[in-house]
This record gives sequence, structure tokens and C-alpha cells, in this order.
Amino acid sequence: MNLYYIHLGLDYYDYIESNNELRYEFQQHTNFIDDYFSKAIRKHKYRTDGTYNMISVSATEFELKSTKLQGFGDVIGVNLPFDRNRYEKIKGTEDCSYYLELLEEGFKKASEFKEIPLETLLNIIEEFKQGGYKNEWVHKKKRFKEDDLEVVLICQFTTNYFQLVATINQISTKKEVVSGVLIRTEVGVSIHEGMYKDVLVKDDEILITDKSDSPRIRINKAKIFDGVLDYVVMGDKEIVEMLSYQI
Repeated sequence: MNLYYIHLGLDYYDYIESNNELRYEFQQHTNFIDDYFSKAIRKHKYRTDGTYNMISVSATEFELKSTKLQGFGDVIGVNLPFDRNRYEKIKGTEDCSYYLELLEEGFKKASEFKEIPLETLLNIIEEFKQGGYKNEWVHKKKRFKEDDLEVVLICQFTTNYFQLVATINQISTKKEVVSGVLIRTEVGVSIHEGMYKDVLVKDDEILITDKSDSPRIRINKAKIFDGVLDYVVMGDKEIVEMLSYQI
């Protein structure tokens, strides 16, 4: 069993009834950290002792619980004090220092209970800081030689939003033709997950498909060479109507 997940949030049981809005809001702002650290630690393929595959750091304003191996999901649960004033000062900004302090303290506390890759986790924190708290990756890069185009889809996941950026290059000149944001959503993996998958060129359009392989975004191919990113994001109703028409 490898260490596969890292989670930071407010204690579920302490806040689910007393202040679930605060718990959900905090989770939204830290969701991109969960995503970044989970992906980062998976690359190291750290093999645990077989009792856990996740480290969950939970903050609370209530009575602290002991660090323990939780009885569900093979999780090391770490409880820390939550400073709501510090959180209120940084939420909505790009300052993620308090979140990383909680993670660092949580990792150190977990290491007293179980053998974990502490040094590796602390290095990931430092790399994240040095990178400006950026969780960014190339989702897809495809070349369409007949159209002399290369389409690159870049995901940018921050504490305040998620966005999908398209950069379109001309293969023959090796120059960027156009670039822009196609999708921008509230934070939270469940919100944007499945909205984008593949890139296709069909007739006079570039299509971005979703997880069901249906066209989600339609880009005017001709206008690209004029430096114009002319596109339409289709809703579920429009997708159904388009598929029905094609059938």
C-alpha cells in the first residue's frame, strides 16, 4: 500500500452540524492543496506499513483528538488547533502560508505516531512555496498537422478558482497564435472535474470534449489565425440537442 492521498480541512465531525458552511468554505480554499500534494507524493511511490494510504490533517476550535489510525479508509487522522482569525485574514487572497503551516505541523505530528516520509513531505511544502503556491499542469497537448495547429490545454488550480487555458500554436512557424481562458469556475475538484477531456478538429471548429466524449467547447478555427479566440461553452441541454441532431 502506497501513500496516495493528502488532505487538509476542518474537522468533519466538529463542524458538520455546528458550522458546516465554514467547513465547506475552508475546504474550497484548500482543495487545490489536497490535489497538489496528493499528486506530488504519488510520484515518490512511498510504500507504507500497509495500514494507511492517506494523511488527513484536520483543524478544530474544539477539543483536540489524539492522532490515530482511523477505522475507515486507512487514514492517519491528525487533529490541530484552528486559528479562525488567521484564516479570515488570508481567505480570498493568494496567501496560503497558514494552510502550509497546518500541513507542516500535521506531518510532524503524524510522524510521531507512524513512520511517514516526513522529509519528502516537508520538501514538497518548500517546493510549493518556491513555486508561488501554483498548482498548474498541462492536461493535453495535441498536434493537427493538416491544420498546421498545436492545441495545448493548461489547468490552473488556485485557492480561489480553477481555470482551463487554451494556448494554440502554429506548427510551421512555431509561434503562439492565440491564448485565453476557456473555463473558469469556483474552486473544488467536483465542480470542474469532467468538463474537459480531449481536443478534436472537425470541419471549421476545434472541439474540446468532456468526460462523456461530448463537445463541451466549440472554437472557431478560422478566426484563430486572426489572433481571435472565438468560442462557445455548451450547456448540457445544448449538448443533448446537438447529439440528437447528429443521430
